[in-house]
Amino acid sequence: MKHPLTLLALLTLAPGLAMASAEHVPLDIRHVGVGELHPTQPALGYRQMDYKQGRFAVDRKKFFDEFCETGGQGGIDQFDDASSLKDTDSFTCTDDLGSHPEDMKTAVIAPDSGVYITDGHHTFSNYLALEGPELSVPVLITHDFSDLPNMESFWAAMQDERLVWLDAPSGPITPEDLPERLGRDAQADDAYRSLVYFTRGVGYEKPDTPPPFLEFYWGQWLAGQLPLEALDLTTLEGYTEAVTQAATLMVEVPADTVIADTATGSLTAQEMGQLPAFNDQELEKLLSERGKLTYAFSVEK
Repeated sequence: MKHPLTLLALLTLAPGLAMASAEHVPLDIRHVGVGELHPTQPALGYRQMDYKQGRFAVDRKKFFDEFCETGGQGGIDQFDDASSLKDTDSFTCTDDLGSHPEDMKTAVIAPDSGVYITDGHHTFSNYLALEGPELSVPVLITHDFSDLPNMESFWAAMQDERLVWLDAPSGPITPEDLPERLGRDAQADDAYRSLVYFTRGVGYEKPDTPPPFLEFYWGQWLAGQLPLEALDLTTLEGYTEAVTQAATLMVEVPADTVIADTATGSLTAQEMGQLPAFNDQELEKLLSERGKLTYAFSVEK
């Protein structure tokens, strides 16, 4: 197998050293139609997607900002009412493509020449829903497995590298059970995945070098602590209570409790970003006029 880019290793170094080293590493950036991307996880957090789509509906600048970030281009510089993500000449980002590779969504190349994303499932699924499958998006290739003999060996390598998540809301799956494409019509809803997203800043902070599928690991742990049957996730009031309960569990669990078994070893709650105390101010921000939960419950079903 070919590894043309060692960015993942670079990002485990001190940030300054990582960026200095990355300047000398040729980036493998490819543009792919979002409808051609293959997922490496069976589910999405639908409520998390609701937040972004709710915000994009009233904050067009955020929509373009996120697209620029996806390309490692900082934020949006100039755009107008006629600008479209499908016409990259109609807007400009603050920086050139790949200037901030640490912000880009990652993917690998399979023996069948397919592009399998290892980060950005929610972002790209939102683009798919809002712009359609033809939208061209940039992805940063971290592993090229195209010289492996078959897809069986590809999936074995993906599991060895912990670059695939094979735990669906209904239980464990095999690589053959993964959906062929992104989006709500193909990927299941994982309520815990959304719940963990909204507890960020309230019960945990994303570590500087998070493991792949960090939110799924936390969600897997929460599933053993907080049964969905005891929660009301259909109303803003009920969801706020669910976030409160989840974040409380996250800050109160002993710091040395193992939460994730990753490719680099077991990670404890503290290593997974556990906060020392429940952050009431961040919870209030979720419910503010421009808060994430406010936007998430503004989307019409």
